[in-house]
Amino acid sequence: MQAWEKSGIAEVHTAFSAVPDHPARFVQHAIAAASDSVWNALEDGAYLYVCGDGRFMAPAVREALAALHRARTGSDDDASQQWLAQLEADGRYQQDVFA
Repeated sequence: MQAWEKSGIAEVHTAFSAVPDHPARFVQHAIAAASDSVWNALEDGAYLYVCGDGRFMAPAVREALAALHRARTGSDDDASQQWLAQLEADGRYQQDVFA
């Protein structure tokens, strides 16, 4: 992934819940902190891969993405959920999560 980032084909954002004082302690916080970049990338057809906890992190990330969509488009939650569902159907939002 570092090679992809170095070549300019990917942008990697990390979150470390076990590292005190890390600026993005949770994935949803990393999304919020990089909201302009995340939104622009998704609008340009980017793929989003999220790995980790399926019980807490995955739902929080979905909500962060839905909130980003609502903020950028003025849509209601139903429209934002449909947008997320379409990203998933298109294979552009993929999760590798565990319970």
